[in-house]
Amino acid sequence: RMSRLAVGEIREMSGNDTVEGEMWNKACFLSRLVASSVRVSQSAGDLIKGILARGELGVIDKGSESVYDPQTEADRAAQYLIVQSLHKKFKDICIIGEEEKVSAVEVLEDGASQDVLSLSFPSDLSSIEESNDVVVWVDPLDGTTELARAKDKTSVETLQQVTVLIGIAYKGSIVGGVIHQPWSFPEGKSRTVWAVKGLGVHGIDVASQKKEKVIVTTRSHGTATVEEALQELKRRGLSTSVERVGGAGFKVLKVLEGSAAYVFASPGCKKWDTAAPQAVLEAAGGTLTDISGRPLVYSSDIQKNNSGGVLATSPWVNHSEYLSALPDALKQSLPEFLPRK
Repeated sequence: RMSRLAVGEIREMSGNDTVEGEMWNKACFLSRLVASSVRVSQSAGDLIKGILARGELGVIDKGSESVYDPQTEADRAAQYLIVQSLHKKFKDICIIGEEEKVSAVEVLEDGASQDVLSLSFPSDLSSIEESNDVVVWVDPLDGTTELARAKDKTSVETLQQVTVLIGIAYKGSIVGGVIHQPWSFPEGKSRTVWAVKGLGVHGIDVASQKKEKVIVTTRSHGTATVEEALQELKRRGLSTSVERVGGAGFKVLKVLEGSAAYVFASPGCKKWDTAAPQAVLEAAGGTLTDISGRPLVYSSDIQKNNSGGVLATSPWVNHSEYLSALPDALKQSLPEFLPRK
């Protein structure tokens, strides 16, 4: 699967690469970008697994005195791998990653997913050209808290919450994304879920309607406003139970696999947390907005915080029902934009 490229090296095409090369030459820009993102997410997942297996997490706290915000060597190395691999091919796009501090790796990923390259892109997408109107939002390791807590390196129940997120926006709107899960439940095998606007979601079986309305929410960033939202949904019969898990990517996978909604009535979630999950959820027929129903904007100059919170609903529930159930006072406490300092 891997088609690696040492930094500064020019890769010779092998026989195996010929088919991929021919497909690449015929593909539009966005197809190439999504195809490359799929492969680079998989390489990042392998890198994360290797760092954990070697016990070389090197955890630091990049948070404030009141908020624990861990960062590991896996975050730092995975971001370098993703950003440098994509920029090597696509020099004119804008890439925004979560981590300010990164760790160089010797080998980049130069491959592209043939599954993506084989798709026929509609004209509105195939006409998109490489430019800084294309913004790639990268969370190299969503669920760092879970990875750092995984004392048992084989605990799939904990490690399944870790994902690699690459979301692609054009002129502020999401057009594609990848959620790579290095450890999926129950066997701990990796899986890659990806989507392109209008071309469906790939790599996951989307659940149909369920009797139970399970709400997934944050495990480690709970607030009074989060609890208020959950209580109101329960009172209105829109929630039968609540499951608290880590990682925005994992929460949206849970919504695709049978949970009714992901509710986060707090300003703590960032654009790199929601870009890829939104692409995947919307391609499956679900909806992701802030808790007031406003669309999230992903242009490069936008604030990083989703200060209006996040409401993500599965394809089988009515998004507007969940929106209208949330109290107006709660919505007013979570404005679309934070005041500029």
